[in-house]
Amino acid sequence: MTEQIQINRQTIYLTIESVKIETENGIQEQEHQFVGFFKNEPVTEISLGEQLKDENGGNLVFHSQEQARAEIIEILKRKVYPPSFLNPMDYTVDNLSEIMHKELTFDIGNFNSDDIQESVQGVLTNCTLASNPPHLPASIRIMTNNGERRLSIVELKRIRH
Repeated sequence: MTEQIQINRQTIYLTIESVKIETENGIQEQEHQFVGFFKNEPVTEISLGEQLKDENGGNLVFHSQEQARAEIIEILKRKVYPPSFLNPMDYTVDNLSEIMHKELTFDIGNFNSDDIQESVQGVLTNCTLASNPPHLPASIRIMTNNGERRLSIVELKRIRH
């Protein structure tokens, strides 16, 4: 089964296939075993896309198509970069996954100025949301090679890859 989905404003083609093994009786599908592939362009008979792997490089195997779809979408949210980055003040709880858990460059400055004072490379690991609706980002934590940086969202001037 192949479907077109949107991940971080990118069109992704997601294919979930049952695991097939070669036996003495020919190729047989394994019950309750599924693997997933993703691609930025429509799939072809020759290429279903990149197969999802675990941290050791082994194929990720799922027990149902529903489980495969849900887990693959969560993996892709961390893996797929958006085509462009929004102004930091425009991120909401709905699109925060575009910038979470990805290696990025964060341009930082004073809250009352648009001037950039420094750039920090790291991974956005945590975002605290404001308690009042519409629950916009209030503060963030960036993990860098030198440790953790905590910032107010108003200090964040630009995000880039």
